[in-house]
Amino acid sequence: MIQKECEENFDTMIRAAKNNDVCVVSCTDAKGRSFQTLCVLATKENGDYVYLPFGFMLTPSLYSLMGKINPPENLKGEWMWDEK
Repeated sequence: MIQKECEENFDTMIRAAKNNDVCVVSCTDAKGRSFQTLCVLATKENGDYVYLPFGFMLTPSLYSLMGKINPPENLKGEWMWDEK
C-alpha cells in the first residue's frame, strides 16, 4: 500500500521507532505558529544530536478532518474515526 518512493523513508522511521530513536520537537513556522514535528533522532560521532523530520502533529486533531477526506478505494479494512 505504501508508494515505492516512500518505502525507504518509512522503513527508516520504523527502525527508529523500534530503537526508541523517535522524538517530538516543538517548532515555530515563519508566521510564529507553533507545531509539533515527529523526528528520527540520531547521534553523531562527536555526541551531537541530528534530527530528521518525517511528520507533523496536526492541531486541531486530524480526526476533525476525517469526514472531509476519503480513503483510497483499494484500501483493505476499515477507515475509522469518530463521526460526532
